[in-house]
Amino acid sequence: MDSFTKKILMALGIYAVFAIIFIILFQTVFMLSFIPSGSMEGTIKTNSVVFSTMYDVNEEDLERYDILTFVAPDDPDITYIKRLIGLPGETIEVKEGKVYADGVELDSSFINELQNQAGDGIYEVPEGCYFFMGDNRNNSNDSRFWDNPYVPIDDIQAKAKCILFPFSNVGSLIYN
Repeated sequence: MDSFTKKILMALGIYAVFAIIFIILFQTVFMLSFIPSGSMEGTIKTNSVVFSTMYDVNEEDLERYDILTFVAPDDPDITYIKRLIGLPGETIEVKEGKVYADGVELDSSFINELQNQAGDGIYEVPEGCYFFMGDNRNNSNDSRFWDNPYVPIDDIQAKAKCILFPFSNVGSLIYN
C-alpha cells in the first residue's frame, strides 16, 4: 500500500471514529431541536435550533422556569419544548392572565403580551409529574389544553441550554 492510500485510509478512520463519537453523544448526552412553532416566541423564535443536555433531567435537577423538551402527553410521537411552571404536589392556578403556584404569583417577565383567560383553571400537579406552559401563552398548546395536562418525569428528555440558530438570536436559555 502506498503512502497516499495509507493517508486516505487514516483520514477516513479518524473521520469514522469522530462520527461514531458524535452520534453516541447526541443519542445519550446532547440534543439539538428544531423549533417549528411559535409557542415559545418571545424567548425562542420559530425555526430556531436549540441545544439541550440530557444528563440533567432528574427530579433533583429540575427547577421552575427551566425550558425542557419532553414527549407530548397526548401524542407520544411529538416532542414539545415548553417552560416548567408547576412542580410535583403543587396547585397551579391560572386566573385572569396570571399564574400562581400554591397561591404565590409566578414571574411572567419572559412573556411578551398580556395573557388572555383561555385555559384559566386550577391544576393539581401529581407527584412525579410537571405542568408546562409556553412563553407565548396566547398561542401555546400546553398543559392547560391537553387531555393529560401533566408530564411524568420519565417523559422529560432534555433541558434547553442555548439557541444556536439563527445566529442573530444565539444566547442562553438558562433562567436567572
